[in-house]
Amino acid sequence: MRLRAGIPLAVAAMALASATPILALASEPMQVKSYAREFFADFAPSTALDMVGRVPGFTLNEGETRRGFGDTGGNVLINGARPGSKSGGPREALSRIPASAVVRIDLVTNPTTSEASGQSVVVDLILRETAVSGSWSASLTRTRDEALRPTVNASLSGPIADWRASGSIQFRPWSDPADGTRRRTGPAVELKLFEQMTRDVNGVQLMLSGDARREALGGEFVVNGRLDGYDVDVRFARSGFIGRLPAGSVDQLQGVFFDDRSLNAEFGAEWTRRLADAATFKVLSLVSWRQEDSDSGSRIERPLGTRTSETLSISRRNMIEWVGRATVSAGEGRLRQEFGGEAAFNRLDSKLSLTTRDSAGTLIPISLPAADVVVDEYRTEAFLNLAYDVSPRWTLDAKVASEWSEISVSGDARNRQRLQFLKPEVSLSWRPAPDLSVVAGVRRSVGQLDFDSFAASAEVGADRTQGGNAQLRPQTETRASLDLDARGQGGLALNAGIFHEWREDVLEPIILPGGDFGVGNAKSARVWGARIGASTSLSWLARGMRLDANGEWRESDFDDPLTGRSRRLTNFTPWTYSVELRQDLPERKLSWSAKVSGEDKRVSYYVPEFSAFGMDPEVRLTVESTYWQDLKVSLTVLNPLGRRFTTDRTFFSPTRGSAVTGREATRVEEGPDVSLTVKRSF
Repeated sequence: MRLRAGIPLAVAAMALASATPILALASEPMQVKSYAREFFADFAPSTALDMVGRVPGFTLNEGETRRGFGDTGGNVLINGARPGSKSGGPREALSRIPASAVVRIDLVTNPTTSEASGQSVVVDLILRETAVSGSWSASLTRTRDEALRPTVNASLSGPIADWRASGSIQFRPWSDPADGTRRRTGPAVELKLFEQMTRDVNGVQLMLSGDARREALGGEFVVNGRLDGYDVDVRFARSGFIGRLPAGSVDQLQGVFFDDRSLNAEFGAEWTRRLADAATFKVLSLVSWRQEDSDSGSRIERPLGTRTSETLSISRRNMIEWVGRATVSAGEGRLRQEFGGEAAFNRLDSKLSLTTRDSAGTLIPISLPAADVVVDEYRTEAFLNLAYDVSPRWTLDAKVASEWSEISVSGDARNRQRLQFLKPEVSLSWRPAPDLSVVAGVRRSVGQLDFDSFAASAEVGADRTQGGNAQLRPQTETRASLDLDARGQGGLALNAGIFHEWREDVLEPIILPGGDFGVGNAKSARVWGARIGASTSLSWLARGMRLDANGEWRESDFDDPLTGRSRRLTNFTPWTYSVELRQDLPERKLSWSAKVSGEDKRVSYYVPEFSAFGMDPEVRLTVESTYWQDLKVSLTVLNPLGRRFTTDRTFFSPTRGSAVTGREATRVEEGPDVSLTVKRSF
């Protein structure tokens, strides 16, 4: 109770502190590269999202999905502030802004405010007031099963009474058919089961979002809201041949289904006011709610028409989050200060029913730890950020935050724990030239727990279950990094970085106290890697041609408590890349692009198995034309030669520290998608 009563104190203290004088001294401005609206004219953008995609050397970062607000933002600011919505992210906010409202886009290197927390490079969109404007787009996609799926997007922005408002709507049905095989072998690689399978996925999504702003109480008041829902149906049909390759009649038939429905709502409000001494005071409140209903099942007939086994899973989850945040910042001067506090409440109410029916028709419940639980978290945080210009070329940033939280679990499992963490951070930036910056830093952070790990879960199609763990603690991380950003003539841009992380209390699959399997805190681990991004003009090769490339390589080291051997962390992807070649021919009102992106296999470790998931690179070919007045028409071919997905599983008994009992290899083939899109702005 004492912790809960103290939660609002940090926010209240920040509001009272707004009367405190803030030191402001003369200094050099931040490193900023500006792109006026005219820079994007040849691309005929209809929304701010189209413009951001053309900023040289910039890759949009959607941010992280975390509880709270402070560390979840991406690398986009709007008039110096990050979008006030969590679930929609910067992409959605940009899609609501008409291109005509953008005065310029500033590319900011090494930003110092919490609005750009954790980002080395951000874009800041400077907007102006305009009359009513908007855009719409309509797409028609042909999938592998020759079905035609329409997608409709529309956005509108303009004045309403004393408000400046914008809103958008999206309707998107989709289908994703595929064919494949699944092969199961024994410990000596002898064939146990070969299956031919088909997959049929159908879904529909509807999303509404909007925001409105006006002057109020000497500052700017902004409200935003979002409502979206989806319904997805997945059907697998697996024709099996026991101990042999496909020939003759089928030995068994397995049907698997997933019916997932979700409804999400979010509402937020924020108020910002300029104070004396070039200071800014900002308060924000955000509440979100999510309901997920998932029904899945598996039925095996052997021989056909005779039920051998049947499993049914029914999952119901409700999640709610409230965040309150206040900051006071001084954006000018040689010494810049920012301090504030954040309070949050999170709740997960999860219920899982798992049953099986044997060949005699007997219904048997399957018991899992924490199948019916309620998880509550109360959290508060106070922080202070300082940025000091040591000289025109050197800037020192120091940040410190203290976090207090209380997590309680009730229902099938019970636990209560109080946690406190100190999170310091320091970085030093060097600007030896106007278009070159180098930043070295060290920070300590606390990972956000996935509430789903507190509750039991079941994957019927994979024959995998995990119990919930009420004893979870967040992992802590110390990260050292070195980043470089360089800009040259002709739109040349290069950003690169290296890092090393030391992690404690990492979350990995373990054997729970009752003997079941689940996620728990394990030992320490290390993660290190490098990233590079480059953008350059290839006009020497062909007029209007440009190349953008991004890549990241990572490695990790973790001592597996089940095997005693070193391995990578679970769900770890060692490398990713993206390369896009584009040519713009404005005099012909034409442009084309070819983009290839891919990643290495992702390995997931469980107590009795490990699984490696891989996929072919994604290939996207696009041709755009603005030949027709006020219309942009584009034709996109996704994966023209199709795309293959692979999953390789290795089973052990009773744990991965024991002998191999079998293997499973799944191969799924998806066909190409062809989309025709028409856009118009007004």
